[in-house]
Amino acid sequence: MFRIFLGMDVLPALIVIVALVALATVLGFTLRARNTRVASGCGGDEHHLTVAGAEVTLVQLSSPVCSACVAMRRVATELVASDSTVAHREIDVVDEPDVARRHSVYSTPTTLVLDREGHVRSRLIGAVKPADVRAAVDAARTLAVVTA
Repeated sequence: MFRIFLGMDVLPALIVIVALVALATVLGFTLRARNTRVASGCGGDEHHLTVAGAEVTLVQLSSPVCSACVAMRRVATELVASDSTVAHREIDVVDEPDVARRHSVYSTPTTLVLDREGHVRSRLIGAVKPADVRAAVDAARTLAVVTA
């Protein structure tokens, strides 16, 4: 039978390695799920960030070295393509740090969901699932109608 350092058999070593990889995978997925958040009712007035004619504007705050920003950009672009009343605008936090500071942005991507008047209705942190983005957009529309 093959032996590795300290006289350990190969099979127990492989079992330990597989268990560690499985544990690391579960922890990774758990941390990723916790880092993606949707908060509603964030307040604020950012009328100058809205896109004219859009009922809802997704303002994505990104950074140059953000890999999750690419995924969020794709989700937003697909939503805009399927719904002409939604617009997407991306802001680099390096170029416009004042926007990030006003909204306490500590990680990118952070996407602000603005209604037509520029009120921040939701804040999406991380690469959020398309269904969650759609729900935030629908909620922004509903809140805009209720408060109008």
